Amino acid sequence: MTIAITLDAASLVGIEVFGIEHSPVELSLYAFGWLCGWFLLARPRHLPPSDAAAARPPVAVVIPARNEEESLPHLLGPLAASRRRGDRIVVVDDHSSDRTAAVARRFGAEVTTPPTPAPGWLGKPNACWHGANSVDAAVLVFLDADVRPGPTLLDDLAAEVGRHPDAVVSMQPWHTMPTVSEQPSILCNTTALMGCGAFTASGRIRGGTVAFGPVIAIDRATYLRSGGHAADGVRSRHTEDIGLARSVGRSRLFVGTPGGTTFRMYPTGLAELLRGWTRSFATGARSAPWWSALATFCWIFSMAGGWLAVPLVYPFTAIQLWIIGRRAGTIRPWAAVIFPVLLAVFVVIVARSLWAIASGRGVTWKGRQVDARTG
Repeated sequence: MTIAITLDAASLVGIEVFGIEHSPVELSLYAFGWLCGWFLLARPRHLPPSDAAAARPPVAVVIPARNEEESLPHLLGPLAASRRRGDRIVVVDDHSSDRTAAVARRFGAEVTTPPTPAPGWLGKPNACWHGANSVDAAVLVFLDADVRPGPTLLDDLAAEVGRHPDAVVSMQPWHTMPTVSEQPSILCNTTALMGCGAFTASGRIRGGTVAFGPVIAIDRATYLRSGGHAADGVRSRHTEDIGLARSVGRSRLFVGTPGGTTFRMYPTGLAELLRGWTRSFATGARSAPWWSALATFCWIFSMAGGWLAVPLVYPFTAIQLWIIGRRAGTIRPWAAVIFPVLLAVFVVIVARSLWAIASGRGVTWKGRQVDARTG
């Protein structure tokens, strides 16, 4: 490899790499996007630990579940071991066609079935609202069935809600991705954390427009005052987490750890991954603060074109993805090396999501047709 620095007629420095001369503009655009990546995910904060000896109010855990017999044991086992006196664990069996209800009862959870969603309601908000109204605990915790909770999750969530009773407390679990077909999710998870704007180098952890659906905790009085999952901007959204954060007006966001709370989103393969991210990606991007959405785009743009314009930067992008990606979930070294392949899948997901919104075509999820335009 040869690198030469020349001065052109316009007095701009040109850098020749592999016999190709690159302008300062190419290098500057790549550098700006690359630095945006470091800035956006500089401080992925974790949920503060609670005092294990301290008393806390009872917690009601509401788990909306539709055809989740495979996932529930990974969630309910650890929850049963960490529950305290007065806690309730309610699985809302959303008209499943598998053994979801039987598995939930086997682990000692209460099981309830919501009514069929009324016009203007989607399945998950309907299930969450029904579950929340079946309990009277001071702290409500909503967990997706694919979450694998850490041993102190309920205590830590209750403590954070106690410190900030007027906010939605939400965590994006660390994403476990053991198989090859799950690796493309790393870019989706990473950009989701970047786009929320809560983990930048500036240290900001609040956001009024974003929450993470897998783990949400909220003071019951605040939930009811905001309208909860029955609010106008929540009950009809498939990204009901974002709708709830907007309805409440304030959220506190955190990230899980490999040894703490994790989840495994799409274990059955690439087709499920494409359907799942297509359902929510474009809507989530539209809900991000404008500045974090723009900076995230610049990062993706630098990944997509930077190494093509300047081959020398390829290893810089691979190393960055390896480091940043591990803050969101499992990323294999080989996946970081072949990041253009992951990026191609990411582009397909974004294109599918945008097309679903623009065309009005629904996305099939959990046996139901979901209109991506409902956000």
